[in-house]
Amino acid sequence: MKKIKARLTELTGRNLTAIPLGDVVGNVNRSLRGWANYFHYRNSSQTMSKVRQHAEDRLRTHLMKRHKVINRKAALCRLARRDIYERYGLHKISGTAGWNSAHASA
Repeated sequence: MKKIKARLTELTGRNLTAIPLGDVVGNVNRSLRGWANYFHYRNSSQTMSKVRQHAEDRLRTHLMKRHKVINRKAALCRLARRDIYERYGLHKISGTAGWNSAHASA
């Protein structure tokens, strides 16, 4: 989990505010999808929700720096969770994993 959080922090860094937002979100989505598909197994809901929250916070912080919003409370109002996913297109990783049945016949 440390590596994906570090990767998300790297992809949404302060030095990347000049790069088009679509490219930043695309890179974040690519990393999130790959990580979630690799680590998505039965008992991973807490880990997935922590990573999802970190991705939301990092993108929100990146947008705050990009638009020079100083007040975090105002940013939370302007950049609600729904906006992060619908307006900016962040990939939402599932918080729950399905249970696969065994392939052996009973």
